[in-house]
Amino acid sequence: MINDNDSLARTAHAFGMTDLEFEERSRIEAEVAAQQVIRQWQEQEDADRQALKEFSESEDIDWGFHDQHDF
Repeated sequence: MINDNDSLARTAHAFGMTDLEFEERSRIEAEVAAQQVIRQWQEQEDADRQALKEFSESEDIDWGFHDQHDF
């Protein structure tokens, strides 16, 4: 007896592709999503680097360390 309702047939019917094609497509989509996350991290790092370049060392910043030595 042939089971016409196996997973391969259901996947091919529902998505118009075989289960192997579906898995490959899912793998590619996951890879693209991971690349987008990496790209966002890189953009954030670039923004942080730019902010550091714009930071002026001549600004008087009170780090609070001198307080322990003031008499």
